[in-house]
Amino acid sequence: MDHAFVVPAHGESPFLEGCLRSLQAQTIPARIVVTTSTPSTMIERAARAHAAELIVNPRSEGIAADWNFALNATDADLVTLAHQDDVYEPAFLETTLAILAASPDAAVCFTGYGEIDDDGHPVSSRISRVKHALEVLTLGRDTRVSPTRLRAFLSLGNPLPCSSVTFRRSRLGDFRFSPDYASNLDWDAWLRLMAEGRGFARSPRRLVGRRHNPLTETARLIRSGVRQREDLALFRRLWPSPIAEMIAFVYRAGY
Repeated sequence: MDHAFVVPAHGESPFLEGCLRSLQAQTIPARIVVTTSTPSTMIERAARAHAAELIVNPRSEGIAADWNFALNATDADLVTLAHQDDVYEPAFLETTLAILAASPDAAVCFTGYGEIDDDGHPVSSRISRVKHALEVLTLGRDTRVSPTRLRAFLSLGNPLPCSSVTFRRSRLGDFRFSPDYASNLDWDAWLRLMAEGRGFARSPRRLVGRRHNPLTETARLIRSGVRQREDLALFRRLWPSPIAEMIAFVYRAGY
């Protein structure tokens, strides 16, 4: 199947090489591409060291524009937007391709994830424990995700990080990430794709290690208050306003 890992690199992440190293270590050969709107010798050196093609976006217009550029940077039908701060278990690609082969109508395939610290060791937080519990309660062990289960999965927060997702571009229609969001553009994307009737498939295996520390973009958006405002806006799309505000308040306590 025609697949590419595309890494939208930005700034000077100390974790980029670790991400690329994990992509090189997949159990089946992987095509790796790095895109960036902030070219630097560090990014160029990391891409070259890990046999990744480097494609420079000549326009720097924010995270949604960077992700849209990355999603369409290659001719591959299947694209995983691999986040530069995260790492991938060796079986990620093999597992994802097998599920997509068995789910030809799926536009999106995702896997489970776990949190890791800066050294790559597993860690846990209150909000990650809640998200994992929500996944078990709403999705179980199924690989096909019904619209009803998907809505339940997405209704109490965003337990589906973009770094765990592989897109089948031929099933996406005219989809683009929205520039209206800086933190929750992936959550918004899942809700829009769900509303359009796009198919979702998944593996419950935790095949992505996600970092959360003061250096990540998510941490910056929490400090600035952007994450909190966007959370409330998304909850209001799913619930009546009083309930949305209550859920948002509880959700914020887990940051």
